[in-house]
Amino acid sequence: MLTYPEPTLTLQGTPYLEYLPVVDASNGRLLGMEALVRWRHPTRGRISPDLLIPAAEASGDIGPLTRWIVAAACVEACNWLPSIQLGVNCTVEQLQRGEVSVAVASALEESGLRSDQLNIEVTEGAVVDPTAAADLQALSEMGVQLSVDDVGTNWSSFEPFKRHAISTVKIDGSFVAGLESNQGINRLVVETVIHMAHSLGMSTIVEQVENANQLRIAASFDADAAQGFYFTEPLAQADARNFASGPEITVFSRTQGQTVLLPDGTPASVDSLVTVRGPDPFAKDAGETPSP
Repeated sequence: MLTYPEPTLTLQGTPYLEYLPVVDASNGRLLGMEALVRWRHPTRGRISPDLLIPAAEASGDIGPLTRWIVAAACVEACNWLPSIQLGVNCTVEQLQRGEVSVAVASALEESGLRSDQLNIEVTEGAVVDPTAAADLQALSEMGVQLSVDDVGTNWSSFEPFKRHAISTVKIDGSFVAGLESNQGINRLVVETVIHMAHSLGMSTIVEQVENANQLRIAASFDADAAQGFYFTEPLAQADARNFASGPEITVFSRTQGQTVLLPDGTPASVDSLVTVRGPDPFAKDAGETPSP
């Protein structure tokens, strides 16, 4: 059984990972899982990532924490179907220091995960930062997929995306939240980003989808994938493995109850989450995946 060492950090507490599913916008099929770092403090309980990452940067813990996140996530993804993509976030500061490619190379070698099953998520700022270019290039040369997070907040050109072989753009949830307004900039931004990305051979993910209407509108603009609380909140590792490990692809719908296993092995209902099992299209002689 593959294992990974606990990080040696100066910050008090213990890191752990949760996973947010990425779902096909047209039929609900599970496409990937985004690894999200969480922190449990001995006295303060759960610490927000918005506080954790700056604290880790300030303490010098961000390097070993990044190596642990990538290693732990890659080991976990080895339990999934090979068609399920793993997404891991990084900061521009980590790219500037060349830490991400080193962590990824080590994690892939130790875990045996295919490089094209790993997707490193970067910010728009990282893509246009010349001091981050070398690490981005190193990741691309490994065969790792690259995606740009929160697109739409400050973009002016897709030229840097092409230069760094970006495969996916993730549209910021603030624009998705405004999709239900018949007029306004939100629909224009979402539709334009999707069109531009597709014209350059990139796929698109809409973030923070919270209801069926937002998903319907995004799908009408030909968004490829979606993630958000409409499908599920971030899942504990055991729950994520239950959905991603097969033997068949999970399909998220809203019409049928589903029970999952909690980390302690007890069954529990995931509120509003519905799954239907369909064949893995990457498996030999697989049939069609049913729509939700």
